[in-house]
Formats: sequence, C-alpha cells, structure tokens
Amino acid sequence: MENLGIVIIDEEHDTSYKSDTTPRYNAKEIARYLCKSNNIPLVLGSATPDIDTFYKAQSEKIELLKLSKRANKSNLPEVHVVDLKQELASGNKSMISQMLKEKIDKNLKEKSQTILFLNRRGYSTFIMCRDCGFTAKCKNCNISLTYHMDENKLKCHYCGYETKVFNICPICGSKKVKYFGTGTQKLEAEIKNMFPNASTIRMDIDTVTKKNSHEEILGKFKNENIDILIGTQMVVKGHHFPNVTLVGVVTADREFEH
Repeated sequence: MENLGIVIIDEEHDTSYKSDTTPRYNAKEIARYLCKSNNIPLVLGSATPDIDTFYKAQSEKIELLKLSKRANKSNLPEVHVVDLKQELASGNKSMISQMLKEKIDKNLKEKSQTILFLNRRGYSTFIMCRDCGFTAKCKNCNISLTYHMDENKLKCHYCGYETKVFNICPICGSKKVKYFGTGTQKLEAEIKNMFPNASTIRMDIDTVTKKNSHEEILGKFKNENIDILIGTQMVVKGHHFPNVTLVGVVTADREFEH
C-alpha cells in the first residue's frame, strides 16, 4: 500500500463495480475503506452523481469539486425543464412535451441527431385490473411485471421470470385489464407515430443481447446518421457524437422513485 497516492472511482460506471457473485462487494465502499486506512484522498467522479453522494457534497460532508469549463472550450448546453402536468392541462397527453416535439422537428429539418433517454425498458411498466386492483407481479420477487410488446410477454427485470400476457383478470374475471407506465419500446412507438419519416434506433438490455451489439448500435447511429437514438442509461455514458445537438430526458422525475 506504500505506492497509493489517490484513488479515483468513476461513478458514471459504478454499477459495473458491484459484484453479485461471492464474495459480494461494492468497489466504491472498498475504495473508501482503503483510503481511510491509508489516509489518502478518494475522488468520486461523475457528471451525474447519485443522490447520496450529491447530498453529502451539498451538506459539506465531503468536498465538492466542480468542472466549470468543458473540453475544447465548448459551451454548456441550454437546459429546459417542462412540467408535463401543465402539458396535460393544455391537452397534450403525450409523454413528449410540445417544446421537445418542436425541437426534435427542428433537428430533423437541420439533419442533426437527437438522443432520447428513458431509464425504463419494455412497453408498459405494470398491468392492473381496474375493477379489483390486481397487479401482475413476479412470483419470485413480488414486484410488478413489465409488458414487452415485441415478445408479447410479461417479464421481471430482476430475476428474469416470464409469463404470458392476460386480458382477463385472474382474480375477478374482469376484462378491464389496463396497461400503465412507459418504457423504451412505447417511447419508440410514439416517436415513430409522431415522426413517421424519421429513422430511429433503440438501445437497452433487450436490444444488446448479442455479442458486440452494443458497439454495433452506437456505430450504426453515428455512421449511418440515424435521426433519433432511444435508450436507457446505456445511451448517456460518455459517448461522443458530434452531430447530436439535442438530448431529451423523458419523464425525468421517475428517476427519484428508485
């Protein structure tokens, strides 16, 4: 340990440092222990720190270091927050705000690319009976099953359990079975309906099951100048696309539900 000087953990990819095999460990916690034991600094680097780390920095429990300038002296992007409740009140029932729709349309006309981020895969995030309130849940994890339209199945995103879709409630026999919530599949379908002439590509765990498919999707988006990339957190991890001039975070407040 005599050669240790500084330990740096990239929080952007912290999930890849969490081992689910024995012995289980979290690299960030191990780094904290090593630094405390050897009296050396620990740097947690991230453009999007987790809430716990951000709170500790805000409350001065740890020191907050900011990068106020971007590489190559690039300008910081303009950020617009749109309240979808107000959109709904004005008659817009879509998950895409009017402002985002207009900016995507502008990008399409200018031949620029767009990335849309929604950290929920699948089509609908849960299915519920409107009469008795029954919700389809995983038999192993007891969490809501997600509807995947491509395979017409209900899936658990934790253990991988799958089951058939039902249109009649197994508890009360009602036909008032409704699909709620939004995932990347549903977002992709809505974008295709909204912009039928735009080319789209989706990147989430469901589309990167084959070897090298992650790189292939990103390469296709960049090299074939596909108009819109839709995906989960995979699409926001340090990529460089010079022609991307617009990024939309869809239903951003859902990230606080975790």
